[in-house]
Amino acid sequence: MQALLTLTSSESKRLIAKAVSVMTEVQEAMNEGYLIVGRGSTNAYIAEELLERSIEKEKYVAGQVIRGVLCALLQGIRLQPVTFHRGEILEVEPSTLIGKLGRGDILLKGANAIDHTGKVGVFMASPLGGTMGEFYLPMKARGGVIIYPVGLEKMIPSVEEASRMGGILTFERSIGARVGMACVADGIPYTELDALEELFGVEAVHFASGGYGGAEGCVTIAIEGDDVDVNECIDFIEEKIKGEPPLKAVKAPCSTCPVLCSFQGREEADLPPYLRGE
Repeated sequence: MQALLTLTSSESKRLIAKAVSVMTEVQEAMNEGYLIVGRGSTNAYIAEELLERSIEKEKYVAGQVIRGVLCALLQGIRLQPVTFHRGEILEVEPSTLIGKLGRGDILLKGANAIDHTGKVGVFMASPLGGTMGEFYLPMKARGGVIIYPVGLEKMIPSVEEASRMGGILTFERSIGARVGMACVADGIPYTELDALEELFGVEAVHFASGGYGGAEGCVTIAIEGDDVDVNECIDFIEEKIKGEPPLKAVKAPCSTCPVLCSFQGREEADLPPYLRGE
């Protein structure tokens, strides 16, 4: 049996979150070791699923793409990442734990791009590389695992080619923040396709992308499998995923933002209408 479904960006995030939160290795890391849910819009949904309660998802980010620009949410506004250790929540900044992480421990890291080969692209607006600069090499050296939950709306032709461009000191002009991109060839991406296949045992294919009238950034997915599995999948999507409200955005004042950006230092009244949210 085959079936077809379309997911908005927020619906994709919720689907990925529901699947990642029940992954065996994620549950084991949460209950037997360390599980760090790094900041990111998709990770905000994962945090909700693991905590079994709502959070201010719009504040569970650092870098963000909102109102048509690359942007950042400042310290003091953004939420602290959720960190689990042997079933308990630690009220610490994840970077303080790097020396304790090892085999079986997991960092869930947000991503900004993915290509058909499985390479993942991660933006870096910090001169020191942000979370990637802090965690990528230490996690590789110590035997930890980084999983990159990422929606198919972020599919690009080639992460490797894109990552050769730019950098915060290389881009001479921008509309919004300037960033570099890390190309991760050895990471574990986790998309809607992985979620559907893991939750329901169906084969899932990225069928199409795009839409308008509230479906901007949507992905259309074809699935195939046994009648029971396909029907269970479609029922789940209709009952548990469809209708997930759009994720609203919080923008910090450009006048006090330290991020290198074309709007840095500008007062709200001097910003273009689209960035003011009008």
